[in-house]
Amino acid sequence: MKILDMRPSPPGSATLARFDLQLNDHLRLYNLGLRQRGDEPAHVIAPNAFQQRVAGFSASFNKALAELALKSLLELRTKHVSVA
Repeated sequence: MKILDMRPSPPGSATLARFDLQLNDHLRLYNLGLRQRGDEPAHVIAPNAFQQRVAGFSASFNKALAELALKSLLELRTKHVSVA
């Protein structure tokens, strides 16, 4: 499982970033949202199609996705700070 692309959201948004995920050699998920509100733990949401979520994740899988996405977002931010 790996992040293919990470797109940070503007500051102040409940959505920290949008990202694309390669789950395995056979499955990729695009435009997932990494969200966090207040002191709640970060969580991942799937995009909508026809006003409905296109995927859902168990609590334990969502936690693993959120941790991976947060790590990738932090690495991206660190990389941009060191380049500037």
